[in-house]
Amino acid sequence: MKKLKIGFYGITGCAGCQLSVIFEEDELLDIINLIEIQAWPFIKELNYDKKFDYIFMEGLVADNEDKGILLKLRANTRFMVALGACAHTGCIPAYRHFTLKENYAHLLYEKKENIKDIDPNPIDSFVKVDYIIPGCPPDKNEIRSFIKDIVRDIIPKPYNNPVCVECKRNNNSCLLDNKKPCLGPITRGGCNSVCTNNGLECWGCRGPTQQGHKMQS
Repeated sequence: MKKLKIGFYGITGCAGCQLSVIFEEDELLDIINLIEIQAWPFIKELNYDKKFDYIFMEGLVADNEDKGILLKLRANTRFMVALGACAHTGCIPAYRHFTLKENYAHLLYEKKENIKDIDPNPIDSFVKVDYIIPGCPPDKNEIRSFIKDIVRDIIPKPYNNPVCVECKRNNNSCLLDNKKPCLGPITRGGCNSVCTNNGLECWGCRGPTQQGHKMQS
């Protein structure tokens, strides 16, 4: 069977999402045997001119260089996968859309054109994204399941129940009932409510559910 040609790339981000793939440990070897990894910053040279079946893209677009890399890679792959919260929603850098410019103006790049700051946005603001693996960082089991699905030519289906479903399953007391902030009701689950299990609020790193999208629009 012909192996799928896979590339892992990152633009502005912390590289934690790609580390989630490495943390597969022994199972990483099984995955590598199923696919042909042609680019990965941790283990292979990054070649931006190769053709791919799937590119897993970590990070968000925050400057012109990010945008140029993303557009080139999208033209060279059949399918683009947004890997993690930055690629999916813009994550923390995109929060600046909800605050005043004077709160972050001193952090902007202005001196060189190739790093000139632009509005930080998830990658689907610039290119077509075919699949999403959400989370900050994404769950390694979710990554593994996704790769095994595409190898078997199965279309990966997104998990769309809110975090509240998992919270209830884990017998957590509701933070909203306790008058604490929580985005669990409108956030896509699949994380086993890891934050609320430990008494922390859900801040929406996995993006909105379908219902959440409707509420936003």
